Amino acid sequence: MQSTFIRIFLGLFLTVSFLYAQRPDASVLRTMLLDKDPEIRVKAAEGLGRVGGRQAVIILRQGLADNNTTVRIAIVEALGFIGGRLAMTVLSESLKDGNTEVRIRAVEALKDAGTVNSISIIQKAFGDDNESVRLHAALMLRKIGHRNGVPVLGKVAVDDKSAAVRAAATAHLGKVGVKDSRAVGFLARILKDKDPAVRIRAVESLGFLQLSQAIAVLRSALEDRDASVRIRATEVMGHVLAKDFE
Repeated sequence: MQSTFIRIFLGLFLTVSFLYAQRPDASVLRTMLLDKDPEIRVKAAEGLGRVGGRQAVIILRQGLADNNTTVRIAIVEALGFIGGRLAMTVLSESLKDGNTEVRIRAVEALKDAGTVNSISIIQKAFGDDNESVRLHAALMLRKIGHRNGVPVLGKVAVDDKSAAVRAAATAHLGKVGVKDSRAVGFLARILKDKDPAVRIRAVESLGFLQLSQAIAVLRSALEDRDASVRIRATEVMGHVLAKDFE
């Protein structure tokens, strides 16, 4: 019985070893990534993403200079699927791509490639001139959901030139910064924002923080010069005191 088991195990081991040895090297797809047909180049990028590993990342990096936007997007997504530090380093190069959609996909891929380890690279996207790229960067920090994103979101919420980006970063700060006192300090500053919509997001985020010091800051919003902010602050304060804000 035991000898039969050993023979079966050995047979399976040799079969797997043989199949592994016969597996094509990732460099086979390198040629296809240079094909004149962009559809084939896209399929090559997708294949490299499935193969994974350092060699695949190096090959994909060479494709970032492709003149076809769809191909570059496929390469970026493949790098996000592979993940790891090398893939994140290559993806950081795509944040400088001339096409907005590629840069947006690069931000999304960074979240997939490194989660918390990608925060410092995603932070670079807030220097992008395109508002959509910055909005996606803020959203990815919320999806990562790590407290290391608090100071990044806080700075963006205070300093970004776009009210839409400041409002989004402020809203995400309340979700990422739960029980993080640093978020309270940022939100106190954001309550001085010139845009009422941003101040309303700050009020709502204060309600999420679950910190006693957030209540004192929230109280100051009850005296805001804008009626819509005061109304929302009153609603949030009621929920916070009843401990059922959501």
